[in-house]
Amino acid sequence: MARITTTADLVTWDAFEQPHRTTRDYTAFGPFHFDRHQYDDALRALSATISSDNR
Repeated sequence: MARITTTADLVTWDAFEQPHRTTRDYTAFGPFHFDRHQYDDALRALSATISSDNR
């Protein structure tokens, strides 16, 4: 699991955790930053692919 934070220009993934492995430390993993417009484009493309696969 991760926290996803968005602004008009940026998407950030951080605060990673694995609820079934509570003893693992993910503090050194991330944060990951993405350009908001590229991120939204990628989600739209993925959604279109998933929709077309389900027909």
